[in-house]
Amino acid sequence: MNASPFVRSSFLQGCRDALPVCLTFMFLFSSIGALASKAGFSLLQATAMTLTVHAAPLQALIVQQADTLGIAALLVATVVVNFRFVIMASVLAEQFQHVSLGRSLLSAQLLSISTFTLSSRCGRGAADMHAYYLGCGVATLGCAIAATAAGHCVGATPSVVVAQLIAIILPVHFTALACHAPNGNRTLQATVAGFALTPVIGSQLGSLHVLVVPLGVAALLYAADTCQRRAAA
Repeated sequence: MNASPFVRSSFLQGCRDALPVCLTFMFLFSSIGALASKAGFSLLQATAMTLTVHAAPLQALIVQQADTLGIAALLVATVVVNFRFVIMASVLAEQFQHVSLGRSLLSAQLLSISTFTLSSRCGRGAADMHAYYLGCGVATLGCAIAATAAGHCVGATPSVVVAQLIAIILPVHFTALACHAPNGNRTLQATVAGFALTPVIGSQLGSLHVLVVPLGVAALLYAADTCQRRAAA
């Protein structure tokens, strides 16, 4: 049976809203792929790990400690690192009550902090929230797999420049998600502000820029939205 126009439009909306996340995943998972290549993982193993695990912190732990981690330690690490997904899944389950159990289980692999945040903040404005979530998940997971493969093929340890870009883009990424809203998307503004402010503030405050930049950008954009609403009132 063909999908309804509402399902298609919600799916495409999710894909579009996930594009800034895809930009982050390109840097993040290409470095995971490079680390996997250095650790001796094959291309198939590296991409299959991204497909099945889909959690960059855990994947980095696996590839860096592959020779020393036992099965028990790996299971404990998996539970500890990914326990947050239980909470996120329970929240989304309330929104997906119209979706069958089978479809929900099949789409569970698409869950990440990014897809959860987008669905929670923007999916409520979509005609079909589950289709919106699928759009976000398919776009981000597809990009993560492609970036892992590309990083593995390059096969080199991430350069200092790439490492610095990742250090900048991760806090900016989560700031952008926090500023993402269906009525007034601030993702682009947050990303540009983060890239501009991080080198300046980082040179003054050191590692504290990881906290200061996201909170500062979020505060500035919130103040700008507040002023805009008051001017329109």
